[in-house]
Amino acid sequence: MVKIKAVIVSGSPRPRSNSLLLAEKASSLLSERGINTHIIELRKYRFYECFSCRKCIEIKKCCIKDDMSEKIIPLLLRSHIIIVSSPVYFDNVSGLVKKFIDRTWCIRGFLRNKILGAIVVGRGYGLDTTIMAIYSWGLKHEMIICHRGVRAHAYNYGEVLQDKRALEDLEKMCTRLVETANLIYHNRT
Repeated sequence: MVKIKAVIVSGSPRPRSNSLLLAEKASSLLSERGINTHIIELRKYRFYECFSCRKCIEIKKCCIKDDMSEKIIPLLLRSHIIIVSSPVYFDNVSGLVKKFIDRTWCIRGFLRNKILGAIVVGRGYGLDTTIMAIYSWGLKHEMIICHRGVRAHAYNYGEVLQDKRALEDLEKMCTRLVETANLIYHNRT
């Protein structure tokens, strides 16, 4: 039987952020359901933007030697579930998440059928467009989207834990991600 693994990508540049709090909560919820979970805090990794050199087409991997190619991509490739958690910056994902997204161009085709979830945190505006950015990335990679994503309202650190709707949606999303993973990898619910 396949041991299902999840990677949660946290895209806030802040060490104490609401999007990281929800990433940690998602990790806990998945662990309670028997999923081996790893959180990637992008701010802790040294990686560059995509240079659009297109060498990956020829050599079948990214030619940039950094934490993205040597640490993050291998974790993504070994995972079954991927969750991206981002603060809302100008109605979109954070710069760290955008850089992460762009760097996955070299592994197109290899994230196919992985199960994707999204968590976004903002003051109100841009929550839907940020979810859409994450899910558009997933669709480009032909990932499986089985939940509408978590939209959380917060600004100051810790406020997100008062958003009862977001916490309920997070619980529902984690349940659905595991349910879908079991259907695909174990052929059961």
